[in-house]
Amino acid sequence: MAETSVPQSHKDEWRDHLLSEIVTFLGENKQQIHARYLEQREGQLPSDLIEQEGLMDFELAITFLEDKPKGFGLGLGFFKANLIR
Repeated sequence: MAETSVPQSHKDEWRDHLLSEIVTFLGENKQQIHARYLEQREGQLPSDLIEQEGLMDFELAITFLEDKPKGFGLGLGFFKANLIR
């Protein structure tokens, strides 16, 4: 199989799309995310306090493993998203 090189501009466009999709998903699913938090965790922060304290305000970063040096990460083709406060 011949290798094809994807232009960096296309990779950047894809990365921006993924970030947009993740942000949209989080915004549309806040209530379900909070409900699972209440079911799975000991901490019981109410959703209004989470909003008031800005705990739903964060930065997202997507790193493609091909952007990392060889031997770093979880293997080729693995998608990783970091949530950074």
